[in-house]
Amino acid sequence: MVKGFSKQEKQIIYSKLILEGKKLFSVFGLKKTSISQLTKAVGIAQGTFYQFFTSKEELFFDILEEEEKEIKQKLLDKIGEEPMTRKAFKDMLLFAYSMIDQHPIIKSLFQEESMEHLVRKLPPERFQQHFEEDEFVLTPLLEKWQRSNVLIDKDPAIITGAIRGFFMMLLHKQEIGEEVYPEVVDLLAECLSAGFVREGNDR
Repeated sequence: MVKGFSKQEKQIIYSKLILEGKKLFSVFGLKKTSISQLTKAVGIAQGTFYQFFTSKEELFFDILEEEEKEIKQKLLDKIGEEPMTRKAFKDMLLFAYSMIDQHPIIKSLFQEESMEHLVRKLPPERFQQHFEEDEFVLTPLLEKWQRSNVLIDKDPAIITGAIRGFFMMLLHKQEIGEEVYPEVVDLLAECLSAGFVREGNDR
């Protein structure tokens, strides 16, 4: 992969780029973080950066996916603690929302400029793969709940899309109105849970 570096050195440099990238992107955001800032923080030449990543956007997306994996695991752990009900489904959505709110990298993705910037800079297949992985994580759970007659008989891809749409609200906080936004989030989580979880699973 990187000529002149041992396997251990490659891993050390990659790990440092991820670590320093998290710090810089969290403080300055994607657009205002430069490759020179990243390489200076890691202690490598700018040319070396391109032996690991084609762009700072690719580094950002790698960090984003790493943090999303952490959130998904915490979410799966929480889901496994209790039977699925309308309340549990709503709590699941709100828990995931609060986790996003605690991760500056992921939260920054839901700023319109950051999203548009990534769409322009990264190949479409990278986003497609990302969305397919989201569906891969949720689909077995959704199908399990459908077999248990907890969820309505709707294509899991549609349910996953609706859940993704719930989080895309973060792009439109100002348009929705910051003063009512928390209540809107809560209400929509409740509507989704009532729409997807069958009657009789209310508690």
